[in-house]
Amino acid sequence: MEATELDLASPYQTSEVQTLETAPPSFEHEAPEETIEQVPSNVCKEQLAEQYPELDKRLNQTIQDFYLSEDELAGEGVYQGMPFETLKVLADSNDSKAMIVYGSEKIWYSALGVRISGPDSRYRNSDQTKDIVNNHKIDLEGISEGESYLYKAAIFGKVGAIFEMTLLLDMAGNRLNTNSGDETVIRELIAKSLAYEKLQVDIHQSDAALKSMFLDSVGWRDSIQRLYADREDYAEIRKQIESDAEKMYQELKARWEHDREYYGFEIYPDYLQGDLEEYGNAYLECHLR
Repeated sequence: MEATELDLASPYQTSEVQTLETAPPSFEHEAPEETIEQVPSNVCKEQLAEQYPELDKRLNQTIQDFYLSEDELAGEGVYQGMPFETLKVLADSNDSKAMIVYGSEKIWYSALGVRISGPDSRYRNSDQTKDIVNNHKIDLEGISEGESYLYKAAIFGKVGAIFEMTLLLDMAGNRLNTNSGDETVIRELIAKSLAYEKLQVDIHQSDAALKSMFLDSVGWRDSIQRLYADREDYAEIRKQIESDAEKMYQELKARWEHDREYYGFEIYPDYLQGDLEEYGNAYLECHLR
């Protein structure tokens, strides 16, 4: 994978599990009228990379510093091949990369019963994976544990863990629904997902390009409609979930500000500055085509 093509889609968004209705976010938006006749997106990005090779590398390195490397995004990182027990030991030693990988894997495993990027996945075919998933009883305590590790990873610098949170909690809520899960728990998971998404807007408030890369592309994810659109009380359900999400968000925001300040980190980091910010905005324009 070339540096110019860093894919921000989490490795935990896709799998051979056909029962999930998740899909990786797309960075392709409807182009404004004035850009329709301009250079196509892929050509634009290639030209940028050739014109500003060092800035291209810096942008990708910046994203990798606060999120995951290319190998890890592909589910092929060194930590992702470790046994759970080893990975947890590293996460408990305040290794932020181990925290984000362990937290993500823990939620995924707790919701589905498989480690999609773990060593065991090499010895399963798709039918075997489906059987495991379909017979798996969701572990809510495990999901909660994974959430706590992802949050801590974000506090200690891997703020991309918040992006993981929005995706994985949403996935868990949908998975519970397919298993006729508790309605209260399902709505709580979806509300939490939305709350973390709101928090990420704050985290990247100084970096319009990063905010758009991570957030503007997740419009495909609308679990409230997917789960409840056929209900007569859909409007009421949606209003309640969004209200719960707002309350959770306010609590998360206060907690985030306290914890980041307590550990001596910038509350809302500014990753793209100067020429890198200009390049980031130009890079974003290519994705908008």
